[in-house]
Amino acid sequence: MTDNEIKIYFDTLEEDLRKNRDCSKELHRLSLMSVCDDVSIRQRASWCVAKMGQNKIADGRIVNILSLMKKDRDPQVRENVAWGIGEIAGANISNNDSVSVVLYLMSDHDNDVRAMAAWAAGRLRHKLGIDEGITEKLRELENDGSSYVRKCVEFALNDETLLSN
Repeated sequence: MTDNEIKIYFDTLEEDLRKNRDCSKELHRLSLMSVCDDVSIRQRASWCVAKMGQNKIADGRIVNILSLMKKDRDPQVRENVAWGIGEIAGANISNNDSVSVVLYLMSDHDNDVRAMAAWAAGRLRHKLGIDEGITEKLRELENDGSSYVRKCVEFALNDETLLSN
């Protein structure tokens, strides 16, 4: 694909996802793009996969693709990974990778990634009743240097959040 074809592809796909269309047929292509050398392509691919989670597309491949991207060198990609794991939990989809990805990202050096991972951990706890070391890791982040991380940890640990989700 040329640069222009890639731009058109993502523009169209992102528009469809914003309209809550089921674009799961694109998951294979997105998984290939998730390992591309071009960071902007990986960023857009990770956003699209995460958005499918937000759209509650019940496809376990979403977690698998996100899991493969957890060590990406770009923080925006890693933040999208955490966001997607949290969103797909809202569709009651999870596997062992979900927990390991969130635990891994809660140790990230980037504040936004840690915060999003803490939020996703809360979604796993609240929506799916999964803990498996999550609470312990969240407790470690209660005194994080970032107020954003601390706020997301507060959400994740607040069992009252169950009532509002």
